[in-house]
Formats: sequence, C-alpha cells, structure tokens
Amino acid sequence: MEITSNKQHVQLPNNMGKSGLTANDLLVYVSIKRHMNNITKECFPAQTLISKHSGLSLPTIQKSIVQLKTHGYISIRKEGRKNVYRFNAYKNFEPFSYDFLDNENLSSGEKAYIMINQQYMFKDEEGLGKISYSNTELGEKINMSHDTIERYDKSLERKGYMTLVKTNKKSIEEGGIIVNEKFFHLDELGQAVIWTLQNHEERLETQEKTTQLLLKEMEEMKRREKERDELLKSNGIDISKLKSNNEMIL
Repeated sequence: MEITSNKQHVQLPNNMGKSGLTANDLLVYVSIKRHMNNITKECFPAQTLISKHSGLSLPTIQKSIVQLKTHGYISIRKEGRKNVYRFNAYKNFEPFSYDFLDNENLSSGEKAYIMINQQYMFKDEEGLGKISYSNTELGEKINMSHDTIERYDKSLERKGYMTLVKTNKKSIEEGGIIVNEKFFHLDELGQAVIWTLQNHEERLETQEKTTQLLLKEMEEMKRREKERDELLKSNGIDISKLKSNNEMIL
C-alpha cells in the first residue's frame, strides 16, 4: 500500500506501453501492486483477488503476469502454492488513486485505457489532462489500435469523463482527417491525487533548494574566515590568542 499525504494510490512506471505491454498488462500490474508492502516491495494476492480488482479473466491475468515478468517489471518466487510478487525499481511514474481504481462506472478496459494514456497528458490546474496526438500517433505510443482508441473515446465522452474538441490540425497518417484533442476530466475520474503529489513534490523541491542555499552560505562563511585567518597570520598576529581573547569577552 502506497500512501502520500494520506491519499492512497498506486504508482505505475512510465513507458510500459512503449516496451510492448498492453493496457490490460498495466491494469494487472496495479491490481497486484496495491497490495505491496512498502518495505519488502513484495505481496502475494491470489489471482481471484487480482481478477476482482481488475475485472479481467484469470487467463488474461495469467498472460499479463508472464508479460510483466518477461519485461522486467516484476519478479516472482514461489512460497508453497502461492506466488510472491516483487516490484522492480523505476524513476518516473504516474499515480492512480484507489478512488479511480475502484470506480464502478468505468469498465476494466476504460481504466486500462486511461492508465496507459495518463503519462502523455498535459495536466493543468483546472483538473484536465489534454492529449493532442492523432489516434494513429497515440496508438503507436500505447500499443493500441485506432478503432479501440476511438471506441474508448466515445464511451468515456458519453459518460462525461472526456471531452473531444476538433482542431485545425489534420492527420497525414489518417488520410488528412481532422485531429480531435482529448480532454480527460481527471478530478471526476478520482485522480485529484495528481495535484496532491505535484504540490508535495514542489514543496520538497523548494525545501531542497533552501537547504542547498544554506549550505553554500555556510561554505562561503568558512572560506571568508579562512582568508581572514591567513591574512592575520601573514601580519604576525597570533590567531589562537585572538580567538582566546574573543572567547573571554563573550
């Protein structure tokens, strides 16, 4: 279980789609990982529980587990009859809240589609995630067909989780048709955790910059003190006696 600012979420590494994994593989990954122990980085949910969380069939889950292991995102060891899953390290990720993962108004396919897309969204402070790629361009990034993307777009727009806006841009790959910009309503999807983490990271970055500034100031003070001592010494002044006298005055 991963918790930041009291908001439960699961971290999904970026670029999993580019490595050849499908949207369903990502959904299986987070469905297992939501049980992870933060210290050991391991967990052992039964496949029936993974199926309950993901909404996917056991054969699909089993196939995805093989793919996740093959591509190096998890390792598996046996303890009796159960699989123990260990999650490998990563640098960049997208967070997915339990509110989003447990949203019963979204199908498993829609959740998987949003998850594999989120890293390509331009996210603004209004709670929107915008994608400006054509469906062909996007399909190459997320390993998904044009028709499947179009089907999920229409379904999410019908449910009020996405708005499609026509632009003046034409897609050469798609015969010159107009490209739609996709606006995902992230707050309505339960993804307010994005802004929580963003604010948290900004605070950490500010604290780190402040710490670095203080360290530089301390180094500068030490440098100046050293230069002063060397100057006094070159003029025949006993630095140790001078410091002793200053201490007595204090």
